[in-house]
Amino acid sequence: MKKIVTVITLLLAFTISANAQSNNDAQTKKSNSQEVVILSPTAAGQKDANALSDFLGLNDTQREDFARLFEMKHETMQNKDLSIERKKEMSRNVGLKIEASIDGTQLAKLKANTALYNQLIGANN
Repeated sequence: MKKIVTVITLLLAFTISANAQSNNDAQTKKSNSQEVVILSPTAAGQKDANALSDFLGLNDTQREDFARLFEMKHETMQNKDLSIERKKEMSRNVGLKIEASIDGTQLAKLKANTALYNQLIGANN
């Protein structure tokens, strides 16, 4: 009897573990014939870093640094337990870190493209 209980417990544990590991990098939600893809924080951060790097012509080190920054931003923005104030503070911090990391001409060029700038700081969320 003990062996049967042990086997069932192990079977359930491995099943739960396997299901948890089978999540994709992107989740898909369907609503009203529209498909919305929610990227993981890592993938979304990489996408934002690539957009910024392509627009401003940043080097690989800066791209990696911004990818980590944007990954942290997306983790915060996707966390449903955090308040709106906390998310706004994260958006403000990301804006300040971007401003501190690039030179004046790059900053002026970025702020001229308000759609990209708002996407990067998370103002739309």
